[in-house]
Amino acid sequence: MEPPACDHKVFEHDRVHLRVDHGIFEVFRRNRIIGSYRAPLSWVKVRAEARKGGLTRLHFGNIEELDEAIYASTTSSRHGLVTVEIQTTDEPLYRAFFTELAQLSDRPIAS
Repeated sequence: MEPPACDHKVFEHDRVHLRVDHGIFEVFRRNRIIGSYRAPLSWVKVRAEARKGGLTRLHFGNIEELDEAIYASTTSSRHGLVTVEIQTTDEPLYRAFFTELAQLSDRPIAS
């Protein structure tokens, strides 16, 4: 799959920094735990898990099937490679960013 038409895209909110550069997606979080996630945009999947207390966990990982949605809700306890916890009220901001990335990479996004 070819890299997206946009060479550089950045989303920053609170303690989370997401970026796409030349078809490579990266996520960084500012906390005491060292960890980031980097993969070709065409491999990225993000699963949003609603939690108690007004929190949502975003689990970043790699797709297993090429037609998988880039972003979807999950109730699974199976976690991705990196997890970021956000306020549930902020989830629409992240979903909008992933909708853009889905369009750029010609990938679906689950409703």
